[in-house]
Amino acid sequence: MDEALLYIAERERWIYLVFGLMGVLYLWLAWSRFREMRSALFRLEQQRARSRLTSALGGLALAVLGLVGTFLLSTFVAPPLQTEAVATPLPTVSLIGGTPQVSAPSPTEAATPLPQAEFGGLGCENPEATILEPEDGDTVSGLVELVGTANIANFAFYKFEIRPLGAATGWRPVGADTQPVVEDTLGVWDTSLLPAGDYALRLVVTDTQGNAPMPCVIRVRVVPPASP
Repeated sequence: MDEALLYIAERERWIYLVFGLMGVLYLWLAWSRFREMRSALFRLEQQRARSRLTSALGGLALAVLGLVGTFLLSTFVAPPLQTEAVATPLPTVSLIGGTPQVSAPSPTEAATPLPQAEFGGLGCENPEATILEPEDGDTVSGLVELVGTANIANFAFYKFEIRPLGAATGWRPVGADTQPVVEDTLGVWDTSLLPAGDYALRLVVTDTQGNAPMPCVIRVRVVPPASP
């Protein structure tokens, strides 16, 4: 079940496209069957047309349910599963005893510049869909407050996703909401669930028609929280 939900989240745009085309097709069929029923002269013809209209409306309802179900699953159900699927850092356990500690990078490693990426800062010039904090190239740790704006015309929802820099993996959702935000908190990202390393973080804002401007993508370096 979890694998199916993750599959839907990773391919949600294609699923939207399939159900959208399906909805357009059945809507056209329903309109055609309705006109056919209105123009029928005999009861038998009317009954056949009504039966075809019912079938077309059933297909249209199925397409709408598919669109709504995909949105709910990919926005609210799948993100927690994506987060749980990410491996947490393995603690370094002392053989002498004591409290396990998470290994932190050395000062030299922390000072290494983030690798350049073709999408660093991409799309963030749009004031209606942008991340303000953290900034591109920042180092983050623990719970990170994501500040920005998600307030495009005909706003529907927004989500933020991550993926390791340089990895050939898909984007993983870490949060979403259906309320517009203007220069305020978009959400809180728990980086302690991730291995230390360099990540791309992006904000995707979608309107009621399923369209989205170019996502705002920044690079961040995740490090373990400082030991008390």
